[in-house]
Amino acid sequence: MGVIETLALRPDGLSLTGLSRSLELPKTSLFNLLRALERERYVVNVQGSYRLGMAAIRLGSMISGGVPLRRKIGALLPAIAARCGETALLAVPTEDRQEVLYVDIADGPEAIRFAAVVGTRRPLYCTAAGRVALAFSDDAFVQHYLATTRRKAWTPHTTTDKAALRRLVGEIRRTGVVETRDQMVMGLWGFGAPVFDAGRTLVAAVMIAAPTDRGRQKRQQLVAAVRASGEEMSRVLGLAGTYPGSR
Repeated sequence: MGVIETLALRPDGLSLTGLSRSLELPKTSLFNLLRALERERYVVNVQGSYRLGMAAIRLGSMISGGVPLRRKIGALLPAIAARCGETALLAVPTEDRQEVLYVDIADGPEAIRFAAVVGTRRPLYCTAAGRVALAFSDDAFVQHYLATTRRKAWTPHTTTDKAALRRLVGEIRRTGVVETRDQMVMGLWGFGAPVFDAGRTLVAAVMIAAPTDRGRQKRQQLVAAVRASGEEMSRVLGLAGTYPGSR
Protein backbone atom coordinates (compact mmCIF):
# COMPACT_ATOMS: atom_id res chain seq x y z
CA MET A 1 0.00 0.00 0.00
CA GLY A 2 2.96 2.30 0.63
CA VAL A 3 4.08 1.74 -2.96
CA ILE A 4 0.63 2.58 -4.30
CA GLU A 5 0.28 5.69 -2.12
CA THR A 6 3.74 6.96 -3.11
CA LEU A 7 3.04 6.46 -6.82
CA ALA A 8 -0.35 8.15 -6.46
CA LEU A 9 1.52 11.31 -5.44
CA ARG A 10 3.95 10.99 -8.35
CA PRO A 11 1.90 10.69 -11.58
CA ASP A 12 5.09 10.89 -13.67
CA GLY A 13 6.38 7.78 -11.95
CA LEU A 14 9.48 6.80 -9.97
CA SER A 15 12.42 4.53 -10.67
CA LEU A 16 13.22 1.57 -8.45
CA THR A 17 15.94 3.69 -6.83
CA GLY A 18 13.54 6.59 -6.25
CA LEU A 19 10.91 4.32 -4.72
CA SER A 20 13.51 2.63 -2.56
CA ARG A 21 14.64 6.00 -1.24
CA SER A 22 11.10 7.29 -0.66
CA LEU A 23 9.92 4.15 1.16
CA GLU A 24 13.24 3.38 2.87
CA LEU A 25 13.07 -0.19 1.63
CA PRO A 26 15.91 -2.34 0.24
CA LYS A 27 15.82 -2.57 -3.55
CA THR A 28 15.71 -6.38 -3.54
CA SER A 29 12.62 -6.56 -1.29
CA LEU A 30 10.98 -3.70 -3.15
CA PHE A 31 11.61 -5.29 -6.55
CA ASN A 32 9.81 -8.45 -5.45
CA LEU A 33 6.84 -6.37 -4.27
CA LEU A 34 6.75 -4.50 -7.57
CA ARG A 35 6.77 -7.72 -9.60
CA ALA A 36 3.73 -8.95 -7.66
CA LEU A 37 1.94 -5.62 -8.14
CA GLU A 38 2.76 -5.66 -11.85
CA ARG A 39 1.25 -9.13 -12.24
CA GLU A 40 -2.04 -7.86 -10.84
CA ARG A 41 -1.80 -4.60 -12.86
CA TYR A 42 -1.63 -2.35 -9.79
CA VAL A 43 1.60 -0.85 -11.17
CA VAL A 44 3.18 -0.70 -14.62
CA ASN A 45 6.81 -0.25 -15.62
CA VAL A 46 7.29 2.28 -18.42
CA GLN A 47 10.93 2.47 -19.53
CA GLY A 48 12.20 1.89 -16.01
CA SER A 49 9.70 4.20 -14.32
CA TYR A 50 6.95 2.70 -12.16
CA ARG A 51 3.46 4.21 -12.32
CA LEU A 52 0.00 3.28 -11.11
CA GLY A 53 -1.72 0.63 -13.23
CA MET A 54 -5.37 0.34 -14.18
CA ALA A 55 -6.21 -1.94 -11.26
CA ALA A 56 -5.07 0.71 -8.77
CA ILE A 57 -6.94 3.46 -10.61
CA ARG A 58 -10.10 1.32 -10.75
CA LEU A 59 -9.84 0.57 -7.03
CA GLY A 60 -9.42 4.25 -6.22
CA SER A 61 -12.51 5.11 -8.28
CA MET A 62 -14.56 2.43 -6.53
CA ILE A 63 -13.55 3.70 -3.09
CA SER A 64 -14.03 7.35 -4.02
CA GLY A 65 -17.42 6.79 -5.62
CA GLY A 66 -18.83 4.75 -2.76
CA VAL A 67 -18.03 7.01 0.19
CA PRO A 68 -19.44 10.55 0.53
CA LEU A 69 -16.84 13.30 0.85
CA ARG A 70 -17.89 14.25 4.38
CA ARG A 71 -17.49 10.66 5.61
CA LYS A 72 -14.08 10.30 4.00
CA ILE A 73 -12.53 13.30 5.68
CA GLY A 74 -14.89 13.85 8.62
CA ALA A 75 -13.76 10.52 10.03
CA LEU A 76 -10.32 12.09 10.60
CA LEU A 77 -11.61 14.80 12.98
CA PRO A 78 -11.61 12.79 16.27
CA ALA A 79 -7.94 11.90 15.80
CA ILE A 80 -7.11 15.56 15.10
CA ALA A 81 -8.95 16.68 18.24
CA ALA A 82 -7.19 14.03 20.32
CA ARG A 83 -3.73 14.94 18.97
CA CYS A 84 -4.01 18.67 19.55
CA GLY A 85 -6.31 18.61 22.59
CA GLU A 86 -8.77 21.09 21.04
CA THR A 87 -12.05 21.06 19.14
CA ALA A 88 -11.71 20.19 15.44
CA LEU A 89 -14.31 21.18 12.85
CA LEU A 90 -15.05 20.66 9.18
CA ALA A 91 -16.82 23.43 7.25
CA VAL A 92 -17.98 23.71 3.64
CA PRO A 93 -18.99 26.78 1.60
CA THR A 94 -22.74 27.37 1.41
CA GLU A 95 -24.45 27.16 -1.99
CA ASP A 96 -24.35 30.93 -2.44
CA ARG A 97 -20.69 30.97 -1.23
CA GLN A 98 -21.43 33.84 1.14
CA GLU A 99 -20.85 31.78 4.31
CA VAL A 100 -19.43 28.49 5.52
CA LEU A 101 -21.43 25.74 7.17
CA TYR A 102 -20.14 23.49 9.95
CA VAL A 103 -20.83 19.91 8.80
CA ASP A 104 -18.81 17.85 11.31
CA ILE A 105 -17.32 18.52 14.75
CA ALA A 106 -15.11 16.59 17.16
CA ASP A 107 -15.02 18.14 20.64
CA GLY A 108 -11.71 18.63 22.40
CA PRO A 109 -11.03 16.81 25.67
CA GLU A 110 -10.70 19.89 27.90
CA ALA A 111 -13.53 20.97 30.22
CA ILE A 112 -13.23 24.53 28.91
CA ARG A 113 -13.30 24.30 25.13
CA PHE A 114 -14.88 25.79 22.02
CA ALA A 115 -18.38 24.38 21.52
CA ALA A 116 -20.27 24.54 18.23
CA VAL A 117 -23.25 22.88 16.58
CA VAL A 118 -23.40 21.12 13.21
CA GLY A 119 -25.41 23.31 10.83
CA THR A 120 -24.06 26.61 12.18
CA ARG A 121 -23.28 29.19 9.50
CA ARG A 122 -20.39 31.64 9.77
CA PRO A 123 -19.30 34.64 7.65
CA LEU A 124 -16.25 34.45 5.38
CA TYR A 125 -14.43 37.62 6.42
CA CYS A 126 -13.99 37.07 10.16
CA THR A 127 -13.76 33.31 10.85
CA ALA A 128 -10.94 30.84 10.28
CA ALA A 129 -12.95 28.49 8.08
CA GLY A 130 -14.59 31.41 6.29
CA ARG A 131 -11.29 33.06 5.43
CA VAL A 132 -10.03 29.75 4.04
CA ALA A 133 -13.05 29.63 1.71
CA LEU A 134 -12.55 33.27 0.72
CA ALA A 135 -8.81 33.03 0.11
CA PHE A 136 -9.05 29.97 -2.12
CA SER A 137 -11.85 31.38 -4.24
CA ASP A 138 -10.97 32.99 -7.57
CA ASP A 139 -9.92 36.65 -7.68
CA ALA A 140 -13.19 37.80 -9.28
CA PHE A 141 -15.23 36.32 -6.43
CA VAL A 142 -12.93 37.83 -3.77
CA GLN A 143 -13.21 41.26 -5.38
CA HIS A 144 -17.02 41.03 -5.66
CA TYR A 145 -17.40 39.73 -2.09
CA LEU A 146 -15.30 42.49 -0.56
CA ALA A 147 -17.08 45.13 -2.64
CA THR A 148 -20.65 44.05 -1.83
CA THR A 149 -20.71 42.33 1.57
CA ARG A 150 -21.64 44.26 4.68
CA ARG A 151 -18.96 43.48 7.26
CA LYS A 152 -20.20 43.76 10.82
CA ALA A 153 -17.70 44.34 13.66
CA TRP A 154 -18.61 41.51 16.03
CA THR A 155 -15.89 42.47 18.56
CA PRO A 156 -13.52 45.43 18.94
CA HIS A 157 -10.92 43.33 17.08
CA THR A 158 -12.96 42.27 14.02
CA THR A 159 -11.13 43.08 10.78
CA THR A 160 -13.56 44.78 8.39
CA ASP A 161 -11.22 46.95 6.31
CA LYS A 162 -11.22 45.91 2.65
CA ALA A 163 -7.51 46.52 2.07
CA ALA A 164 -6.55 44.59 5.23
CA LEU A 165 -8.70 41.64 4.15
CA ARG A 166 -7.09 41.64 0.69
CA ARG A 167 -3.67 41.43 2.36
CA LEU A 168 -4.90 38.54 4.50
CA VAL A 169 -6.11 36.68 1.42
CA GLY A 170 -2.63 36.93 -0.11
CA GLU A 171 -0.97 35.74 3.08
CA ILE A 172 -3.36 32.78 3.44
CA ARG A 173 -2.73 31.69 -0.14
CA ARG A 174 1.02 31.80 0.52
CA THR A 175 1.09 29.99 3.87
CA GLY A 176 -1.96 27.73 3.57
CA VAL A 177 -3.03 28.60 7.14
CA VAL A 178 -5.52 31.02 8.69
CA GLU A 179 -5.34 32.37 12.22
CA THR A 180 -8.19 34.38 13.76
CA ARG A 181 -8.14 35.75 17.28
CA ASP A 182 -11.10 37.47 18.95
CA GLN A 183 -12.61 38.15 15.52
CA MET A 184 -16.19 36.99 16.03
CA VAL A 185 -16.06 35.72 19.62
CA MET A 186 -13.88 37.19 22.34
CA GLY A 187 -11.53 34.64 23.88
CA LEU A 188 -11.42 32.36 20.81
CA TRP A 189 -8.39 31.59 18.64
CA GLY A 190 -9.15 29.76 15.40
CA PHE A 191 -6.79 27.98 13.03
CA GLY A 192 -7.91 26.92 9.55
CA ALA A 193 -6.53 25.19 6.45
CA PRO A 194 -7.96 24.29 3.03
CA VAL A 195 -9.09 20.86 1.85
CA PHE A 196 -8.82 20.31 -1.91
CA ASP A 197 -10.04 17.54 -4.18
CA ALA A 198 -8.01 15.85 -6.91
CA GLY A 199 -8.71 18.78 -9.25
CA ARG A 200 -7.27 21.28 -6.73
CA THR A 201 -10.74 22.74 -6.09
CA LEU A 202 -11.48 23.82 -2.53
CA VAL A 203 -14.17 21.55 -1.10
CA ALA A 204 -13.90 22.25 2.65
CA ALA A 205 -11.95 23.91 5.43
CA VAL A 206 -10.62 22.12 8.48
CA MET A 207 -10.48 24.20 11.63
CA ILE A 208 -9.04 23.88 15.12
CA ALA A 209 -10.53 26.18 17.77
CA ALA A 210 -9.08 26.93 21.20
CA PRO A 211 -9.57 29.39 24.05
CA THR A 212 -7.17 32.29 23.49
CA ASP A 213 -4.88 31.43 26.43
CA ARG A 214 -4.28 27.88 25.18
CA GLY A 215 -4.12 29.09 21.59
CA ARG A 216 -1.27 31.41 22.55
CA GLN A 217 0.58 28.69 24.48
CA LYS A 218 0.21 26.08 21.71
CA ARG A 219 0.22 28.36 18.68
CA GLN A 220 3.05 26.69 16.76
CA GLN A 221 1.69 23.22 17.50
CA LEU A 222 -1.82 24.16 16.34
CA VAL A 223 -0.60 25.91 13.18
CA ALA A 224 1.37 22.79 12.25
CA ALA A 225 -1.54 20.52 13.19
CA VAL A 226 -4.15 22.31 11.10
CA ARG A 227 -1.87 22.52 8.06
CA ALA A 228 -1.01 18.81 8.35
CA SER A 229 -4.71 18.00 8.74
CA GLY A 230 -5.67 20.00 5.66
CA GLU A 231 -3.01 18.29 3.61
CA GLU A 232 -3.93 14.83 4.92
CA MET A 233 -7.59 15.35 4.03
CA SER A 234 -6.64 16.68 0.60
CA ARG A 235 -4.47 13.62 -0.07
CA VAL A 236 -7.37 11.37 0.92
CA LEU A 237 -9.45 13.13 -1.75
CA GLY A 238 -6.75 12.56 -4.37
CA LEU A 239 -4.70 15.77 -4.33
CA ALA A 240 -1.29 15.27 -5.92
CA GLY A 241 1.61 17.72 -6.02
CA THR A 242 2.24 20.56 -3.63
CA TYR A 243 -0.06 21.75 -0.85
CA PRO A 244 -0.12 25.50 0.06
CA GLY A 245 2.66 26.36 2.51
CA SER A 246 4.67 23.22 1.74
CA ARG A 247 8.37 23.66 1.16
